[in-house]
Amino acid sequence: MEPVFAPDVPAGVRRLYEHRPELFVAADAPRPKRETSWSAAPGNTFGTLLVWVAVCVGGWILALIVMAATLPTAVAAWGAVALAGVAVLATGGILAKSMIEDRAHKAVRKQYRKYLLPEDFDSEAAWLLGRAQRAVKTVLEATVTRRGLLDDVKNELVLPEQLWDIAQVLREQTVLRARQQDIARGAKTAELDAVLGPQRRALALSAEAIKRKVDLLDQYADRVRSADAALRAEAALEDGDRYIELLARTEAAGDTAVVEGFTDEATALKDTLTRSINAARDAGRTLALPE
Repeated sequence: MEPVFAPDVPAGVRRLYEHRPELFVAADAPRPKRETSWSAAPGNTFGTLLVWVAVCVGGWILALIVMAATLPTAVAAWGAVALAGVAVLATGGILAKSMIEDRAHKAVRKQYRKYLLPEDFDSEAAWLLGRAQRAVKTVLEATVTRRGLLDDVKNELVLPEQLWDIAQVLREQTVLRARQQDIARGAKTAELDAVLGPQRRALALSAEAIKRKVDLLDQYADRVRSADAALRAEAALEDGDRYIELLARTEAAGDTAVVEGFTDEATALKDTLTRSINAARDAGRTLALPE
């Protein structure tokens, strides 16, 4: 399974996970702190600045000697001042940069708790979430979706919200399952059973409800796949004239049954495509967000 992001998380942060996943923290980890070069590696940063200052001073002295030997005194003096100014500005820029938080760290820190990672889920929750993610991906990448044939279902809005809601509930189920297991490790007593019994039933009811929701997503994805298949078949029928022309140029030119078959298939396919699109829309409406 992949990480799940809240719908309002910017696309740039989502892409960032592909390149720097180590920046993202699990849900039970502390909130990331503001991180700069000084906070992350103060010793290295200070050492780098010292080396830079030494290079600047040494370079300035060397340049001053060369200019004093080759240029008039006034020109050499102004040149030395100009070089010193450039070195000071460059040093100030480097110092300021070392105090500014890295963009990637800042982006992830601002989105804390607006994403859930694979390690935030136990095996049972991860399996259900993986199914939900695959179903949502199937729908959003389908040809019928890209062509706007399911626009009235508002997939781009509804499905990310549904996926995030499912992920949040599965995360809570993971936490409560682990807590129940820890508590149950001790000696069993009637008092403990009296408390854990209702909690386990509540957790089971929640798990069953989420499973039904994921089943609905799977059914929707199946309907969309069927509609896509019908759409591809319809596209294949557009080559019908070429096949008819092919038959006309061969010995089978007198066989009209094949040509009539193209017409019959086109009519039947149109009905199939209409039914498939309607079935997908009906399945999608069951997932619609409340007004």
